[in-house]
Amino acid sequence: MQLTITPAAEKAFGSLVDERGAAYIRVWAGQACGCGRIGYRMAVEETPADEDTLIPAGTLNLVVAPECGPHLEGGVIDYIDEPLRSGFTIENPNVPSGCSCGGH
Repeated sequence: MQLTITPAAEKAFGSLVDERGAAYIRVWAGQACGCGRIGYRMAVEETPADEDTLIPAGTLNLVVAPECGPHLEGGVIDYIDEPLRSGFTIENPNVPSGCSCGGH
């Protein structure tokens, strides 16, 4: 699975290790609504399942379930730290942007 982690994201993941003692971060990706829009979430994970894919991200590993892999393939995880916006972002060139249902 090809998933790029930017240096800014690696640094932010390192902060999670320091602050929360995280060894794994689970990354979910899947259909977010009936229009086909893909949504993403991340959370601290204690123990990955045997079927999960582990992706090195600095001092910890990202955990991706098999069903989420196709939605993350070719994506880039970055960390933005701006005055009005901060947090992780996931960009995937294989997923169309926008939403045809008009609800987003």
